[in-house]
Amino acid sequence: MARTCNLYCVYCHNPPTGEKRDPLKIAAALKKRGVKAVSLEGGGEPTAGGDFFEWIKALSGAGVKRFMLSTNAVALSDAGFCRRAVGKIEYFTVNFPSHREDVYAKITRSVKFRAALKGLLNIKALGAEEKIRFFHIISAANYRLLPEFAMWAARNFPRAAFVNFTFVRNKGRALKAGRIVPRYTQVSPFIKLALAALKLKGYKAVVQNIPLCALKDFEGFSFEFQRWRRGDRVLEEGIDPKAACPACARCTLEPACCGARPDYLKVHGAGELKASRKDPRSITPERF
Repeated sequence: MARTCNLYCVYCHNPPTGEKRDPLKIAAALKKRGVKAVSLEGGGEPTAGGDFFEWIKALSGAGVKRFMLSTNAVALSDAGFCRRAVGKIEYFTVNFPSHREDVYAKITRSVKFRAALKGLLNIKALGAEEKIRFFHIISAANYRLLPEFAMWAARNFPRAAFVNFTFVRNKGRALKAGRIVPRYTQVSPFIKLALAALKLKGYKAVVQNIPLCALKDFEGFSFEFQRWRRGDRVLEEGIDPKAACPACARCTLEPACCGARPDYLKVHGAGELKASRKDPRSITPERF
């Protein structure tokens, strides 16, 4: 539904195109399929187009009962807008790349850190903190701060649903961002510290788009592993499948692992990937 954005994130892998879609046509298609739950996202910021609540109205009229919003929370800094949204949205998946204003500015190429933070605080003030899902994209600009971010989230939003750490994809604007994609081996010690800190706080966390070999002894936090364990049907349009690698071909964890994406190998190659002999069924999933 999104067609524009109020940020210009350096690593955005799916930038907005400006294409406007008719909410009534989309609603009719969803009604025909009997869809009852939707995620409002894709190609920009859903709240930035000026027609956010028109979409909610159209989709609700077509029988949609449950809404999740993927947002940067900037528009939610308006108390009235936020109040209306909280009444309609079941979960807010908030793309919040840093708790530090200077790092946030570098990544988003904006001065809207305080607006985004105000949006989060507005959700909390309305008694809907449990609806917050932090979506924290790991990049070269913030990976060293992952443990610090984890503690910030646990301290300031202790009742939030969870933190989703997702490794950056070398797509879209990231292709022009130089060294925005770090190595797995660089990120590994910092993501493990962050996950351990959140577990000690009793805070749910998950990590996505990082191979299991880079999460040794922390594999239970992997989103892809948990999805494999549940037997979920995977629907990921527009995302490249895992790349073919010699190490992955020998690895017993391969069925439960996201592997390395081809876009990562274009930057760093496959030298970091290590085959494991661990039985994926022996891994205990973490709370998520």
